[in-house]
Amino acid sequence: MAADLYEPLFPGGSDVEIAQSFERFEQQPTRWCRLRVDGDIILNADAADRGGIDDVNPEAYDVDPADAQDVPGEYEAAVWPGLAVATVPCTVPGPGPGNHHYIENLTLILETEHPGDDDESREALAGVIQPLFAGALEMTPCEEHAAR
Repeated sequence: MAADLYEPLFPGGSDVEIAQSFERFEQQPTRWCRLRVDGDIILNADAADRGGIDDVNPEAYDVDPADAQDVPGEYEAAVWPGLAVATVPCTVPGPGPGNHHYIENLTLILETEHPGDDDESREALAGVIQPLFAGALEMTPCEEHAAR
């Protein structure tokens, strides 16, 4: 992803710490990433099976559902100040026989504290959510997207 897309999400600071789960799919079929700058969490991204955008409760993230703005692009996505969500059907079968699936709908929830201005936050998140979700989807072995 181009740096100019995600730079607005980072405040000034010198100590950057990254925690992530991008390896060992067999043990961890979902993906997450937390970034801290000078000890403060500034970005929290979780890609997991949460249903669609309508299944995400924006109020749980301290945003008003009425403030949602759709983000055009390849995937269904919406942003609020400090929150972005994208989703797509994604079937990832579990191990062994049966109908158990690790994931049926891949949904990425991205929370950030920066920038603090509501309009700037929505603009920055709208620019990031589609390419970030494409990267999360690329790391997830969805049956529907195997030909990609």
